[in-house]
Amino acid sequence: MTVTDCVEMGIEAAAARALEVAWDGADAVWLSFDVDCLDAAFVPGTGWPEPGGFLPREVLKFIQLIAERPLAGIEVVECSPPYDNAEITSLIATRVICDTLGCLVRAGHLPLRSA
Repeated sequence: MTVTDCVEMGIEAAAARALEVAWDGADAVWLSFDVDCLDAAFVPGTGWPEPGGFLPREVLKFIQLIAERPLAGIEVVECSPPYDNAEITSLIATRVICDTLGCLVRAGHLPLRSA
């Protein structure tokens, strides 16, 4: 699916389709998040910035929906801090990781930390 496909069908439908494909015959699913999918205005610190990508709020909603199912792990790729003197790419990469983990906890896929 392209960014345009996802926006036209809606983030919810795109996430449902991604989950359907990812879980088809799989015992586990790993989330590999490439920051290149975001619009270049939000991720200058990548090797291949692309105009016309997702907005951060679209990606965070997508991740929220994906993390309703258990994940074996997550990685963020193509984040290159030397290309980004304002560090906004690292901030969004960190937000993706934290939001994914938080959503997995909320959905009951990761244990709560005992006090």
